[in-house]
Amino acid sequence: MSASAPVVLLSGPGSRRLETLAIEAAAEVVCGPGFDPESPAARRVFRREHPDLMVVAPERRRRVNPPPFEETDGKETTLPTALVRAVAADATRFPYEAQRRAVVFLDVDRTESAAFSALLKILEEPPTKTRFILTATRPRLLPSTILSRVALRPVPGATREETAAALRGRGMGEEEAEARAAFAPHDADEAAELDVAGARATRDALLEAVSGVFLTRSLSWSLALGTLLGADDGPEAVRRLQLLAQLLRDAAAAPVDPAGRHILFRERFADLARLGTAPAADLLDAASGALALAASLTDSRRNVKLATEAFALGL
Repeated sequence: MSASAPVVLLSGPGSRRLETLAIEAAAEVVCGPGFDPESPAARRVFRREHPDLMVVAPERRRRVNPPPFEETDGKETTLPTALVRAVAADATRFPYEAQRRAVVFLDVDRTESAAFSALLKILEEPPTKTRFILTATRPRLLPSTILSRVALRPVPGATREETAAALRGRGMGEEEAEARAAFAPHDADEAAELDVAGARATRDALLEAVSGVFLTRSLSWSLALGTLLGADDGPEAVRRLQLLAQLLRDAAAAPVDPAGRHILFRERFADLARLGTAPAADLLDAASGALALAASLTDSRRNVKLATEAFALGL
């Protein structure tokens, strides 16, 4: 994928899929248009060993050649402000070997609020010898000042069926491929690396709690659901709210889809059908509310636990 513009934002579902495309674009920046993927320079980029490649990401293990900065011991759920500021100070450095440097910001929609001004400083006047490639699964969360300075490249995601087929092509059995694709339908790499046991445990706990809310109207189940949704950090709470919304939509569809053809979590069809005895309009309204809350949980100053508890009590 070409990254000829000074700043490109790759957007769409699947963080790992976007990461792969960003590294491909970085190889074109470092090696030049029409580069040979088997050339020594390109292979070094793909191995993430080239000195003119920098990868900036929330997680330490995904970073490549980051400039020195004061690391904290906090959870790796956002791009640290100190790291973004260090990149801004380093951005004008000339390439070591290539004609241009490639700086890749992964999951830039997970940037700390305080870091956006430093990021904007980089993007307002990008150095002539550097190209910036950003990825975001939720570009709507970025400030308009950032979006106005990027060349947006939407990247459609794979379907669940395509992801399951890709996993089967990697040697996975039918059941495992379907289960992984249900949790990560748009990205085969994410699905392959998924902790399926952990994802299932979270899903089943959410399904049990929300069933208790709708079928018994018990305050204790509402509190339990709020606790489950109020994860330790905002990104995880967003993922759980999105998962809850899918469970509610599956439950609303179950009574009219006995074969489960349009149910994402078919392996829990019986429990979804039981929840589906609640009014479909109520289930769908709750799903919309969960997605709306997930979209709003982008400000680190908001108390996630209080927000999710209020949502659960309001069902």
